[in-house]
Amino acid sequence: MGAGTIKTICFECHSRCGVLVNVMDGKITGIAGDKNHPFSRGFICPKGRAVMEIVYHPDRIRQPLSRNKRSKSARIESISWDQALERISEKLLDCRERWGPESVVFGSGTTRGMAPYLNHFLSLFGSPNFMAPSNMSGGPIVVGSGATCGFTLVDPDYAQSRCMLLWAHNPAESWAGLYLHDINTGLKKGSKLIVVDPRRTRFAEKAGHFLQIRPGTDVALALGFIHVIIEKNLYNKDFVERWTSGFDQLKAHAAVFTPERCAEITWIPAEKIIAAAVCFAENAPACIGPGMGGVCQANDAFDLARALTIISAITGNLDVAGGNLNCNPPTKRRSCYGTDYSPAKNLPPVVAKKKLGLDTYPLLEFIPIPCAPQSVWPAIEEGKPYPVRALGLFANNSVCAYPNSRRVHKVLSAVDFLFAVDYFHTPTTDLADIILPPAHWSERDDVEDLLMKNHVFCQIKCVEPMPDCRDEKQIMIDLARKMGIDSYFKTVVEALNHRLEPTGLTFQKLADMGFYATPLTYKTHEKKGGFKTPSGKVELYADYLRSMGISPLPVFREPSESPVSSPELLTDYPLILTTGGRNIVFYHSSHRNIPCLKKQAPDPLLQIHPDTAEALGVGAGEWVELVSPRGRVNIKVLHDPNIHRQVVHAPHGYWYGEKDGWEKLNINIITADKPLCPVTASVPIKALLCRVEKKQEV
Repeated sequence: MGAGTIKTICFECHSRCGVLVNVMDGKITGIAGDKNHPFSRGFICPKGRAVMEIVYHPDRIRQPLSRNKRSKSARIESISWDQALERISEKLLDCRERWGPESVVFGSGTTRGMAPYLNHFLSLFGSPNFMAPSNMSGGPIVVGSGATCGFTLVDPDYAQSRCMLLWAHNPAESWAGLYLHDINTGLKKGSKLIVVDPRRTRFAEKAGHFLQIRPGTDVALALGFIHVIIEKNLYNKDFVERWTSGFDQLKAHAAVFTPERCAEITWIPAEKIIAAAVCFAENAPACIGPGMGGVCQANDAFDLARALTIISAITGNLDVAGGNLNCNPPTKRRSCYGTDYSPAKNLPPVVAKKKLGLDTYPLLEFIPIPCAPQSVWPAIEEGKPYPVRALGLFANNSVCAYPNSRRVHKVLSAVDFLFAVDYFHTPTTDLADIILPPAHWSERDDVEDLLMKNHVFCQIKCVEPMPDCRDEKQIMIDLARKMGIDSYFKTVVEALNHRLEPTGLTFQKLADMGFYATPLTYKTHEKKGGFKTPSGKVELYADYLRSMGISPLPVFREPSESPVSSPELLTDYPLILTTGGRNIVFYHSSHRNIPCLKKQAPDPLLQIHPDTAEALGVGAGEWVELVSPRGRVNIKVLHDPNIHRQVVHAPHGYWYGEKDGWEKLNINIITADKPLCPVTASVPIKALLCRVEKKQEV
């Protein structure tokens, strides 16, 4: 590749903004936002602008590595690709022979779009076990809204909305390239804005209604919205009568969630709850933007997704312009999580039912999301419900990404065989037997459709991979060949063309176009005579859930650690800890070693009210210890006069730059991995108890 500018998409996060990459002599020399991209419209975040530092970082892993974890020295050494793939092949085939194919689990992080290629490989290998953090990022929304109306609540039509409700969602930091343009378009047109969040975010500052909620009480607030809307006769009577079932049961259930009771639970004044609910109901079309983390990290995440879908339904805002859209990617069954690649659809039923977690979370057989990590750990620790002996992780720093990090570290240390695929060394690659170096997004071709509404985008390779780094799709092709899985893809182009077949396009044709979109459709339920639910209607009262031991109505569960449910802990842990608010500079635990990014956010900052800090004798900028019943971490004080005096917020993902940083800086050392959401296995990390201590000098 010579000189020129290549139009492609960035994949430093899931927004996948359009970018223009400058190349000279086969090397990236610059990057800018693509103003013609239909979503990002020229936006590019710090991560995207850091592409050259990421690709050419001196610490990037550039050759396969082997580690003998069983030796005292655990020495790491370079090996060839053939040696690495041979060793992985031998281990996986041995596991299949001795313990069955289900003893092998592949896991992916939330980046690089590998789900279809890993799922396809696992289907052919015979394992139903693809692990991803879906249970704490989007999965409960998919399951909760899917169980209610048959499609997901993840495509708000902000640009055409008259009222936007951002619920535990901070798009300025988390999904800027995907949502900011449409949100700002809606605001310029006069759209109302409601924000529900424990923190005063940038959009909370702009909101006509900011509901500063006590962490973990979202379902109570959602039921309060439903109560107000019904009691004031603000619901869409025509839609409710024609297209919903169980309204009377819902009305009776919500009756006890009066604004006054909700105020006691949520710490939001009753008059603010009423005003916000009325605003949403009276300004149709209105849409709800649920936070992928904020809505999905609680012991009642399924019920929250159900309740938000019900709010949208009873106000007539489902599947309409300006509401929450029912979008299907043009790739249909071959989309990122399409059924053509799903082991559940491609394995014999008796094997598919072995998917880890189905014995505890039966609804996930019918509205599937990947295996929750917390369903995999017992299979490694105790062999329950059967042993997992081999684990392959792709762009997945499990040690830092998942709650209860010491448990995760112990589990990954105990598994018989672990291989990891990542750009840089992490606390997770430190535990791997084999480490493989992948190509960067700028060094590979791909197609992207996940959360892209009615679009599929082409990711065009800008430069050749760094020597000895390989496209992860090519890694899977090479591994399949080594293992004798002959029906797997033979080339990357074949894999991409297979993904695109429902569109009638080849990868080359899509590359010429940049993206392909199908027309948006509205009121699909009217055209098809109903919703994709057991009753054909929106299930306000989902009677069919009872057979799986699930409440047919959304249930508010007080967090297991809170001033209400565990008052005995308050003496030692008087503050409510909420975690994981995003910072646009980083993507979860990645990018921490990139100089231009680390400079912008070098330290984990504890947001704490100045009065609370003063009472504790800690000043702004001071390093302190944040302590929970599970341990302690170091963190730096940031005075925030807008946070509740009894609430503190700590970011996630910090670990780099300090010896054993995964134990000293990583917030997941002190987070909990139980109790899980009883339907989706979501983790309860948005509402815990903690205390702040002055750091002891060593």
